[in-house]
This record gives sequence, C-alpha cells and structure tokens, in this order.
Amino acid sequence: MKNASLRDAEFLDRESLDQELTRVFEKCHDCRRCLPLCPSFPSLFESIDRHEQEASELTTAETREVIDLCYQCKLCYNHCPYHPPHEWEIDFPKLMARAKLVQAKEEGIPLAERMGSRQDLLGEVACRTASLTNAAFKNRAVRLLMEKTIGIDRRWIMPSYEKRPFSKQLSKRGDTGSEERRVILFSTCFVEYSEAHTASAAVEVLEHNGIAVEAGYEACCGAPFLHGGDLGNARRNAEKVVAGLAPRVRDGLQVVVPGPTCSYQLKNEFPELLDTDDARLVAENTLDLGEYVYKVAVANQLDRAFKRKMGRVAYHLPCHLKAQSIGFRSKQILGLVADEVVMVEACSGVDGTWGMKARHYDESLKVCANLMSSIEQADPDHVATDCPLSALRIKERTGRDAVHPIVLLRDAYGFDG
Repeated sequence: MKNASLRDAEFLDRESLDQELTRVFEKCHDCRRCLPLCPSFPSLFESIDRHEQEASELTTAETREVIDLCYQCKLCYNHCPYHPPHEWEIDFPKLMARAKLVQAKEEGIPLAERMGSRQDLLGEVACRTASLTNAAFKNRAVRLLMEKTIGIDRRWIMPSYEKRPFSKQLSKRGDTGSEERRVILFSTCFVEYSEAHTASAAVEVLEHNGIAVEAGYEACCGAPFLHGGDLGNARRNAEKVVAGLAPRVRDGLQVVVPGPTCSYQLKNEFPELLDTDDARLVAENTLDLGEYVYKVAVANQLDRAFKRKMGRVAYHLPCHLKAQSIGFRSKQILGLVADEVVMVEACSGVDGTWGMKARHYDESLKVCANLMSSIEQADPDHVATDCPLSALRIKERTGRDAVHPIVLLRDAYGFDG
C-alpha cells in the first residue's frame, strides 16, 4: 500500500506492511542515494546484496535490523527523489514508523520503552525531586542501574531538572506585552522540565519586542510514543495538546515551539494522527521559535538595538528543523548578533532516545562524528542549536555548552540570564 495513512485499515496489517517493505526496499536499493545518511541504508543494501539483489529474500532478522537502525531523523524524506507526490510515493521514515507500530502490535512494547516514553510522568517526578534526581544522575552506580533497567547508556550526559515546570512559572506572572500581539509558548517536555533557560530567554526576547507570551503546555507532543510504536498513547497525547491549543488559536494566537522535533510533530503528525479540523488548525498556526522570530524581524518589528556582538557562532541545523523545509531561519537571526555564523549541517545521532540507548550508543557516535569535528574546526566563541538533545550530545562529546539561538539573542540585548 503506497503512502499508507494511519487511518487506513491496512496500515497495521502485517501482510500489507511486508509487501510495502519489499517494494520500497527494492526502489531504495536501485537508487542508493541515501547511503551516507544513517545506518539503516548500509544495513539494507548489504542485506539485499547478500541475497543477489532480491529484497523479497531478506530474512526477518535483516529487516528488523534496518527498522531498528532508523531513528526518525527524517533526512531521507527530502533527500529522496521519489517522495510524495511522486508516483512511487516513497516515505521511508513513515514506513519505518509503521513497521515499529506493527511490531508493537504483534509483540507488545518492552517495559523500558514504555517507561522512557512517559516524558510527563518522568518530568513531573524529576522536578519534584530535582536536587536528589540531579545528584543521582552523577552517581556511577545509579547510571549502571539505569542502563540495565531502562537502557540509557551510562556514558550519555543527563540533563539537569528544574524545581518547577516552566509553564507553572510562567502562568503565575502577570500579563505583559501588547494586547494585540500574543503567542502561546508550547514549551516541549524537555524545555518544560529541564531546560527552562531556553523558555525564559524566549519570553524575555518576545516581551522586549512587545509580544505577550502565554503558557501552553498540556502534554508532551507524543513523539516518543509514536517513534516507540505506541500509537494509542501518541494519539491520546495529541488529543490533549490540540484540546488545549485549538480554542486559543481560534482566538487569533499562534503556537510557538522551542524544539524542532515537537514543532515537526504538531505541524506534520497531528493532522494525520487525529484527522480533525482542530488538529489541522493547530498545525497551520504552529511555528518553530526561530521561524517565528524571523517572521517578526521580516515585519520590521524586531528591535535591533543590540548591546553586544556574539563573535563567531557555530550553528547546528537540527534534522527535524531541516525536515520542515522552512529555510535557515535561526541562522539568519543569529546573523543579526554574530560577527560570523558557521552553519553545521550534520546529524547528532540522538533523535529521541535512540542515541541514548546502550544498544545503539556506539553507532550513534559514528553518526555524530561529522558534527563534532565541524564544531571543533570552526573554533567558535559560541555554539548554538535549536535541538536540546543535540545540545547534550555536543556537551558530551566536546565539553562545549550549546544553547538555543534565542539565548544568544537575549544575551546580545544585554539580558544575560
């Protein structure tokens, strides 16, 4: 079934899936354009070559390896010459997500995967016990236990959790900014629980430019559920988010998201997950944070009286931002405050929890090698990325702090946090 939808009856049918896997694998093998993008493609091509170019002869284990090595970076979608609306309609990331959903339907979802997907539960607990949790993450014995129980590699650098979720902090503030210019900040689970400085910087920059910011976090966008094969919970989270945002969007507000995975989810996955007018309304009125600030700048509504220059900035373009096909908006904004912006287009190899997991960790380091070497070669004064997980990987491998571009914009105004 070409370009199947989540709403199609055959989407979770094993026979239909296997037919589609064979069809797409054959096309990919003939093309091979995506060979350098991620580990899935070398695994796929080597397996087909072992079977005398016959994709239909792949074993279950060989197919499973291709699926497991896909971490949903989405890069192959735009790279592929046959993606929709081409007659062949190849959407490799969607096919891999479909395969994981069918796999979960047949085998269930491992406990570690189920636990790791519950970002709101984990985040709420971690915030309530922030001091203890943050200290525990630095303990070798605790990290070994985490690796054994939930699969997070002991070498992965863990974030520091806030004492209180950001949206609760924001909701207690009085109204500021223009009554006519207001946005909803969907803070994302990562920023909500462990990277409040990004959200704080966004609020400072937007309010400085006369834009009032309202809290708008109802639940995680559900990407961890969807990528882990849990369609039911992915859909339930999408319903919660849309229910909280749609009425306010109808009142004229736009949704601003400081994380490319989540902005991608709201824009691209919600309409298909839910197939409702409200989901489409939210998708049409969602912007990634850099995209929104760029829009303000183009409208000549951004104050450009910056007090500081940020020197040489290495800017990492995240995969899920690139997949949105919106241009290099954060890079262009950084150009207002930096003497030079060196853009680095290379994957961090994290993408959700894939690169954190012990079973994929060493493979993920191979994926991120180009990113790390490019940053080191740039020898920047600052490193910026819109993706918080990429920031952790950069910190882990280079020792350099990587911040969201909005943080550098705030610092250029002189509002250092």
